Amino acid sequence: MFRNRNRQTMNLGRRLSRAIFLLIVLILTLLVKSGDVSAQGPRLPYVNDQLIVRYRVNIGDLSIADSITRQGDQKIRDLPNIQGRLVRLSGNRTVEQAIQEYRRDPNVLYAEPNYIVYAFGAPTDPQYPQLWGLKNTGQTVGGLAGTPGADIKAEQAWAVTTGSSSIVVGVVDSGVDYMHTDLAANMWNNPGNISGCAAGTHGYNAITKSCDSMDDNNHGTHVSGTIGAAGNNALGVVGVNWQTQIMGLKFLDSTGSGTTANAIAAIDFAITAKQAGVNIRVLNNSWGGSGFSQALLDEINKAGTNGILFVAAAGNNATNNDASPSYPCSYTAANLICVAATDQNDNLASFSNYGTGAVDLGAPGYNILSTIRNGGYAYFSGTSMATPHVTGSAALILSAPGQGSLTVDQLRNSILKSVDPIPSLAGKVGTGGRLNVCKAIPGCSNAPSPTRTPTWTPMPASTFTPPPTSSPTFVATRSPTATPPSTSTFTPLPTRVPSLVPAPDFVIAANPGSRMIPSGASANYNVILAARNGYNSPVALSISGLPAGAIAQFNPSSVTPTPNGATSILSITTAATTPAGTWALTITGKDANVPGM
Repeated sequence: MFRNRNRQTMNLGRRLSRAIFLLIVLILTLLVKSGDVSAQGPRLPYVNDQLIVRYRVNIGDLSIADSITRQGDQKIRDLPNIQGRLVRLSGNRTVEQAIQEYRRDPNVLYAEPNYIVYAFGAPTDPQYPQLWGLKNTGQTVGGLAGTPGADIKAEQAWAVTTGSSSIVVGVVDSGVDYMHTDLAANMWNNPGNISGCAAGTHGYNAITKSCDSMDDNNHGTHVSGTIGAAGNNALGVVGVNWQTQIMGLKFLDSTGSGTTANAIAAIDFAITAKQAGVNIRVLNNSWGGSGFSQALLDEINKAGTNGILFVAAAGNNATNNDASPSYPCSYTAANLICVAATDQNDNLASFSNYGTGAVDLGAPGYNILSTIRNGGYAYFSGTSMATPHVTGSAALILSAPGQGSLTVDQLRNSILKSVDPIPSLAGKVGTGGRLNVCKAIPGCSNAPSPTRTPTWTPMPASTFTPPPTSSPTFVATRSPTATPPSTSTFTPLPTRVPSLVPAPDFVIAANPGSRMIPSGASANYNVILAARNGYNSPVALSISGLPAGAIAQFNPSSVTPTPNGATSILSITTAATTPAGTWALTITGKDANVPGM
């Protein structure tokens, strides 16, 4: 029996000149009285002067406008698909006070905070491109040798279909680099005047209320590459779909955070496009971390009634979503699939959330190579990376002969009933299995021998580190590559992978990647340093970006990385006067044997 129904990130940084900079997120909250919106548990972050309000009648009704005027508040935007509005509060009222005021209005069905959500996912040490999630030959990726066949059986499915440009997939995320050479051919092009956007635009930006959905973070572009990087174009990587249409629905900002109101607005655009004749069938949602939002659930249900499947990430807390719900994964909605992450050996990834009631299935989400901004490629890990494997598979199924008219229920069931049962997911996810797209496609042979293999050319080697303010959720690096043989394209079989001899190095991670700490309290992070390629030097740790009144201590303050990871405990203590807010903290690891570092 299947049920539908996450939060947090783990961040890795790549060594540059034997120094690593790692960004983590500290969310400071104020203690509030019982009976306020925080009564459901710890106060989750939300916008301090905004509410989402749903009305009992159409929002065009003048009585509703009068209601808002009486409160003295201002409308920020309409949310027409749920008969709601995003409202900015006036005066010095708290969100809790305003919710009680709106609930007394007979025109109001409910009022709730505008929660802040975050992208799920983080990069890991980049190595030579090997897309093990699509075809696992047992290759070694990120220092972990895989198990042959622990993949989604994409190559077998490609014998039946490689996708279709008639299927549109919405990526609700940080946007998409629609100029990336591996994505440009598969971007959705607005035919003109969908939600007032001009012909040739590629989606919607809910933050700026504009039609430019360009990615400024990397997360959405990475997700999109897994769904639909172009196949057999002699470039980079390939997606689950060689051809499709990707609609960028930007609501996460450059730091990887966003609000439920903007998520609703982004989904609204997709629903409006569907109602205007655009064949959008699936939405990818590799984000979460908010409290329960009835408005967001209403929007998900609205997407379902318009024939759109909603695929969500389980989250990266390594916690049980049945015991500690994480949204949107934990919503109960007929059109929702929630995805956990697996590694190259069909294990549940160590960071992945789970839950037999809330989480439906597993999919590859560890050391996943895909596109990033500015023409680059990188390995990321997270349930964010598992989710687009399922989203892409849904689009691939719809592209198969005779499958384009599947209902949302039929599409969802075809995915969940076709998993490969694996021991690590038994008792962890509802189906007890990992995605197998071949089984879900009529006429697909599940035999191990591939029939169609895409080709690509490795890109020039380079690395980069984003500026410290660019994203509190991860630090990405472009994939280093080796010089290929004399031919311009190659099939990435193990016997033909160029040999890399990287220098000694280390990676650093924080678990969890974000924490909520009430002012005047403290919390710990595990800071993990893993040696690569024989690295064996002590690393001195420091932190910057702490808010006023907060102090931090590493124990120990200097760590020698090991292949399996050495740990230092980072303790952060806040003062009663420390202001509430979201803070991006930078952990720096420096090689103690390099002068001047």
